[in-house]
Amino acid sequence: MYEAGLLGRDQQLRILQELMGRLPDAGGALALQGGPGVGKSALLRVATERARTAGCQVLWVAGHSDDTPFSGLRELLRPVLGTADALPAEQVEILRSAFETGAGQPPETLRVALAAFNLITAGAAEQPAVLIADDVQGVDRPTRDVLAFMARRASDNPIVVLAALRSGRTRPVSPVLDVPVLDEPSARRLLARHAATLPPAVRERILGEALGNPLALIELPAAWRPTGPPGSWTHLPVSPTLATAFAAGLGELPAQARDALLVAAVDHVGDLAEILAAASVLAGRTVTVDLLDSAAAASLIRLDRTTLRFLHPVVRSTVLDAETPARRQAANAAMAQVLAEHPDRRTWHRAQSVNGPDDELADELADAHTSLLRRHGVVAAIWALERSAQLTADSATRGHRLLCAAEHAYGLGRTRLTHSLIDEAKRQQLGDADRAKAWSLRDISDADPQPGPARTQVRDIPELSAGDPDLALDLLLSTALRAHRTGADPALRAGIVAAAERLTGTSDPRHIAALALAEPVLHGRAVADRLPSNRTVWYRPDADGLRLFGMAAHAIGDPVRAVDLLGRAEPILREQGRLGLLSETLLTEAADLLLLGDWRRAAQLTEEARRILAGTRQPSMVAALTGTDALAAALRGQAVRAEELADTVAAWQRTDLIPTLRLARGVARLGEGRYTEAYEELRPLLDQPPAGLRWQGFAAVMPFAVAADRGSSRDEAAHILDVLEEAARVTPAPLLNVQLPYARAVLAADAAAEELFMIALGQDLIRWPLVKARTELAYGQWLRRHRQAARSRTMLLSARTAFELIGASDWAGRKATHAADTPLPAATELLSAQETVIARLAAEGLSNREIAERLHLSHRTVAAHLYRAFPKLGITSRSELAPLLDLLEPAVSDH
Repeated sequence: MYEAGLLGRDQQLRILQELMGRLPDAGGALALQGGPGVGKSALLRVATERARTAGCQVLWVAGHSDDTPFSGLRELLRPVLGTADALPAEQVEILRSAFETGAGQPPETLRVALAAFNLITAGAAEQPAVLIADDVQGVDRPTRDVLAFMARRASDNPIVVLAALRSGRTRPVSPVLDVPVLDEPSARRLLARHAATLPPAVRERILGEALGNPLALIELPAAWRPTGPPGSWTHLPVSPTLATAFAAGLGELPAQARDALLVAAVDHVGDLAEILAAASVLAGRTVTVDLLDSAAAASLIRLDRTTLRFLHPVVRSTVLDAETPARRQAANAAMAQVLAEHPDRRTWHRAQSVNGPDDELADELADAHTSLLRRHGVVAAIWALERSAQLTADSATRGHRLLCAAEHAYGLGRTRLTHSLIDEAKRQQLGDADRAKAWSLRDISDADPQPGPARTQVRDIPELSAGDPDLALDLLLSTALRAHRTGADPALRAGIVAAAERLTGTSDPRHIAALALAEPVLHGRAVADRLPSNRTVWYRPDADGLRLFGMAAHAIGDPVRAVDLLGRAEPILREQGRLGLLSETLLTEAADLLLLGDWRRAAQLTEEARRILAGTRQPSMVAALTGTDALAAALRGQAVRAEELADTVAAWQRTDLIPTLRLARGVARLGEGRYTEAYEELRPLLDQPPAGLRWQGFAAVMPFAVAADRGSSRDEAAHILDVLEEAARVTPAPLLNVQLPYARAVLAADAAAEELFMIALGQDLIRWPLVKARTELAYGQWLRRHRQAARSRTMLLSARTAFELIGASDWAGRKATHAADTPLPAATELLSAQETVIARLAAEGLSNREIAERLHLSHRTVAAHLYRAFPKLGITSRSELAPLLDLLEPAVSDH
């Protein structure tokens, strides 16, 4: 009747309400089925409250350890047994003998069921009854048979039978309603109510462990206790409530079965042969698969011929939590002993089986972290490096490994963990290079770097990195990032360029990104020449390289290449679980997509970034996300929302976000027709010497031109445009160069405007639909003012179509819609009937002779009609008829 997993809580409650709504005229039955802790009992409690509110008699029984025949039925009927005297004497005696323990052979189940059913229906005639059986799989078998008997007959009586049972068990009641786990948004909301004070890393771990199970989402936060750095958590503590719900039969298993489960719990592969071999080592005797049958019967594990899986991650944690640290270490040692052919996993388990320093093992674990990163993700790599540091005797080596772990934590978006690892590393006896690395990593991971001298002086980079070009490039990049974020003075930017010129590796992504961040205009051409393209075959698709190349393309104002490069980095970062770098990549890519006109894709990326940031604490990325949202709202014409979001970001006092806020506010005010205010907001982005321009200034060119034109600031704007022309001669930035022809046309005198519009539209705008649409809009409006009606309509309709595809309702989109919808002379009003027919056929590609044959005219007459029609339509050639096809009435067919 109901399909598993498809019904939400509201739907489930409606079904229960509908079932009880049949009372008192009729009844029914329903079984709630699901795993432990999914909320079956909670639904039954809601049903109980509603039944009592409706004046029903509620009879309740729950599964328990007493398997005496009919013990559950006695508990269910206890509230109404006092009315049993109204039954025939024979049925009273049947119930009495069924409920008396030790009275010999119990009566036949069918007779007991009939007597119990008569007892309930007698009372239900006056007060409808709701029978509820929770954990029905734990009720004695005869009672379950009686419940099944009642459920089959409930629909003809004012009785409702509700039962809840574990999935996979025999169902005494039908139909069945499957109770699924919570979806991710619901799970996050529930967890937020119970784990608000826990660190983000803990919340994410709990979310992954709970798998949407409501009981786990409530109990795991309550049981949490810190046991070391996040990477070292072998399991989450489990409360007694969770242990009872998920692993009630654990304590009753044979010792060898518990050994096997412990080995399986410290391992994450689930290879049955490996688990049995290691369990045999741990137990000191051979452990065979048949010894695990009891664990499978207790719903703790699932077995097949080659694998062992826990039915839920909480079962694994329960197994680990029930054992001592020494036993867990012994299980890891046993696992390591049987993994001779898997050196990385062997090292992993050995590292969890020892106490105290062990340099040989520490070296192995540090070497293994790369393959652990590839196979098991970033958290595993962080743990390996942390644990390696703990096992390392030398202080300097220990600090170096902690810094490597901090780098991975930064990539994961765990700012607090990053800073914690850096601080721990700085307590070690670091060498000069590692001290510089610690400063560098702290610089780039600070949520809100303040203006001022960088921790790493640019001039010191070659000396600090002495013979280590990788470190030199890391330091160069971190200094450039800090300069970019804090709006550093020109002297520091020049120092970064000078340091870059002294370093080798000019094709390294870090070198190119540093130049782009420090001097995006003056070195824009050099950066552009070194960026890989889709045709580049030599460049290996490494996530960090692609991300940095994309960042460089974004900084120099090349959103097309930025989107291509960042789009290639995005899936690799996602697969590696590097959520911090992924969220930064998504937001940079989204900003470029907004400028290009792919707003749907931009919205998808910002939503993914929003989900990531909801689970990680990254204040700088939250501010950047809000700034991107402000820009998107402004472009969509949501001026009030754009201003509110901009004000929210402004409260962070982030220097690096000021240009984005100016751009968002300027576009928002332009959309409201506040041209002077828009101009004043956008002007500082453009009124800069060429070296001071940034991508936000490039993006402001088109709205700035419109604001200047409508706000009577044309003269000043023309002077600023001259400076932009100078910048365009220095840098090839497409974001600037593709918009300048539009600005020239909008601010030009009428005599020169049309030619400039044609130059603007003659560019390759395939990847620039927003620029193309706005240019068509402006040109269409110019044509309309100059009484070229048909050409104007064509341009405006094309612009409107483009805006609708983009999803725009901004200042341009609204104006395009308005202008295109304003009545213009139709083609039939401009042309005679004969001219219209001939123009239509010519637009379809027919020659003058073909038209003449079809219409029984001479070809000279056809030519004469076209000669008169062209000026009326505002065109000069036959090829211009095709865009006007929809404006002409269908040609008459020949007869």
